[in-house]
Amino acid sequence: MDENKTPKYKPKMWFDEERPEGYEYTPGTFSRLPYIKTLENVDFVVAGIPFDTLTSNRPGTRFGPQAIREAYGGVAYEGIGIEAFDYLSGVDYGDFKVINGDTSRSFQTITEEMSKILKAGVVPVILGGDHAITYPELLAYRDVYGPVSLIHFDSHTDTWGGEESLDFPTHGNPFRNAILTDCLDCEHSIQVGMRGMMKNEHDYDFAREHHLEQIFATDLHKMGIYEAAQKIREKVGTNKVVVTFDIDFVDPAYAPGTGTPVPGGFTSHETLELVRSALVGLNIVGFDLVEVAPNYDPMENTQLLANKIVCEFINVLAANKAGRTHYEHFGR
Repeated sequence: MDENKTPKYKPKMWFDEERPEGYEYTPGTFSRLPYIKTLENVDFVVAGIPFDTLTSNRPGTRFGPQAIREAYGGVAYEGIGIEAFDYLSGVDYGDFKVINGDTSRSFQTITEEMSKILKAGVVPVILGGDHAITYPELLAYRDVYGPVSLIHFDSHTDTWGGEESLDFPTHGNPFRNAILTDCLDCEHSIQVGMRGMMKNEHDYDFAREHHLEQIFATDLHKMGIYEAAQKIREKVGTNKVVVTFDIDFVDPAYAPGTGTPVPGGFTSHETLELVRSALVGLNIVGFDLVEVAPNYDPMENTQLLANKIVCEFINVLAANKAGRTHYEHFGR
């Protein structure tokens, strides 16, 4: 690679001989990225939003960002098959200053911080936090880009509620609120993995009425990862797209550390392979991973997998910057 194109900010290990001036070993950052609050000379920033005021079952996702950062792992060659930091420059941006218990101020902070990142042309990689945070994130995307497409991995639709939902946000209605405030291009958006808390088919009426397509978990199990990936890609097309990943998409046998676990989900391998095969080549402008509650997983498997999912997303960004348009099954 041309020397002038070498990324300025990338992970450094304690044994690396060459480091940028002033660089210190930072084991508490995501993938040992430098902790620098900058939007210059970077392709992406990792930022935490330690907010869980709006959970409906078990709290604890405010501890998610740091747990994901501290989980063993890193952005590895295996999987998509390129060295991500041959192409990308990134930093750990730290946490947004949210206040648990003060939803209004926290949402305002999230939208303002996200807007700064997006206006700088940088891709935000957000560590949650409960899923309510995605709504103020989407307000920023709307303000900068207009309505965006959404790829939503989850076991719940998060479109519940009624006319009062804008006044009473929860982690169960961020996408209802996003639709009501013109954040989403629903014609080119899709929800994947739905299986949780469905009393009857009418629980999905709001999403369907707004043409937000859904792939239920039972159908995804039947069709398989690669067919589902193709459906996702066809739905989104070339639109600017935001990816939001609720860790309860994964079966609780693999990721029990979450507030609303739902059996019948997906394995770690299926999850990672779907991320790779669905996302490479898409016009992705942002990502978040939410609902990791490490206090319910003493074995730390949940945050370990969450760390790996975020790493695979960063690999997707690198593949996109390298000009790849499709995921090739590396190693076959």
